[in-house]
Amino acid sequence: MMSFFTLHGPILPVLIPFVSSIVLLLAAGRHPAMQRGIAAFSTLLLLAASAHLLRLTDYLPPLAYALGEWAPPFGIVLVADRLAALGVMLTAILAAAALLYASAGFDRKGRHFHAIFQLQLVGINGAFLTGDVFNLFVFFEVMLLASYILLAHGGGLDKSRSGFAYVTLNLAGSAVFLIALGLIYGTLGTLNLADIAIQLQSVSAGEASLVRLAGALLFTVFLLKAAVLPLSFWLPHAYAAAGAPVAALFAIMTKVGIVAMLRVEVIAFDPAAATQDLLGGWLIIAALATIAVAALGVLTAKKLQSLAAWLVLSSAGVLLLLPPLANSAVTAAGLYYLVQSAITGAAIFLLSGLIAQSRGQTGDKLLASATAVPVKLKIGFLLLAATAAGLPPFSGFIGKLMLLSAVSETPMAALIWTVILLSGLLTTIALAKAGSRLFWESPADMKTVAATLATEATPRICLRQTLAGFGLIAVSLLLLIFARPVSDFTGRTAAQLHQPEHYIKAVIPDPDATHRVTRP
Repeated sequence: MMSFFTLHGPILPVLIPFVSSIVLLLAAGRHPAMQRGIAAFSTLLLLAASAHLLRLTDYLPPLAYALGEWAPPFGIVLVADRLAALGVMLTAILAAAALLYASAGFDRKGRHFHAIFQLQLVGINGAFLTGDVFNLFVFFEVMLLASYILLAHGGGLDKSRSGFAYVTLNLAGSAVFLIALGLIYGTLGTLNLADIAIQLQSVSAGEASLVRLAGALLFTVFLLKAAVLPLSFWLPHAYAAAGAPVAALFAIMTKVGIVAMLRVEVIAFDPAAATQDLLGGWLIIAALATIAVAALGVLTAKKLQSLAAWLVLSSAGVLLLLPPLANSAVTAAGLYYLVQSAITGAAIFLLSGLIAQSRGQTGDKLLASATAVPVKLKIGFLLLAATAAGLPPFSGFIGKLMLLSAVSETPMAALIWTVILLSGLLTTIALAKAGSRLFWESPADMKTVAATLATEATPRICLRQTLAGFGLIAVSLLLLIFARPVSDFTGRTAAQLHQPEHYIKAVIPDPDATHRVTRP
């Protein structure tokens, strides 16, 4: 007999933060320590549940969880496979670090921070686990609604400006998403992903054009979430304006859109003749253009958090190569790169907050004084810069090497190699320049900076903030030490994903016995 945690494992990463957000809303106005304790306990439970789900999915077939015991394709279904479990585990790690950092005082800058933070986890984890595209829309909206509030946390003109563009673009994306869902349901009679895959195998010629249009609109929404060029200009401004712990959690959000696109493409669209050519060379070109623009953005960044935001965009461009190639080896390498890039990006955001705080009101401008920056932060930046630039032997080098090796036999391999290697070179130059300005160079008007530091109180860096930032740096180093088992797991994850029949069978064991409303 399956244990309780095995039976209900797929819903726990959604249920735990959901219940916690309700409790935190009810506890609003209570002592801050109480709210921090509830949030910390919930996040620890999420870490434990995510680790358990990761272990379960590694030796069991995909786990389908039908809410209310409604047989698919009706009702709400969650599906936990290795890919979903990996995404949930990565989210839990970033959430733990971001929450630890925020509990040092950032959470007191606005109301209901902890409740909204937990709601954000509901949206992210639900997007990884959902088994139908309508509830993917629902979880996207939960995730984005919470992110709007978290972005504005603490106030400020920069956050308001960035938030306006962020909200406007994503509301437009939501409208397009609903149109795509309407077209899919109108032509296929289902929104369950496994059932969509089944129905696409027998779609009529008259409906094929509508299905292709629906698929194109759906991928457009995913590309907006993933910030592909030219839909990417909102990301650097929004992520640079967010508070350090919020930006650290946001490091996973572009990955949610890419994982959703990869799953829909591999499970449903690529196996069907009517939709298998929706993605191709055009997306590879768009992804490479995103990488190139992001590299230039890194080179011209004036603040460390802006630099980190451009690095997140660069990693999104690299990962956008996965859906059009639809290759198990490429996917395996890309998933390792996804994990290390998300951890590294989040760590740089937290480190930028620590550096800014060590300087007081001078902020993290790259031309500011380096006199107040502790040695430990300089060492942390050096480790993260080497990882982000892909220098050997760090995990960033391993991820890029795996990916370049995997794409060597694919079309446009030479172009992919050229763009990734050149962007790596530009990133290395930009990070070296940033490090020298942050830690070694002094501005010409040193007296002004010294006067600012002397007259304005410099907040003390809390131990929790240091543990959060260097905890993620330690995880990044562990990805280097345990590169073999992690890459083996991503290999098994890719192999499972590229056998969509296992996913479909887990959700709908007997397609012939499934009844649905007859379409007119």
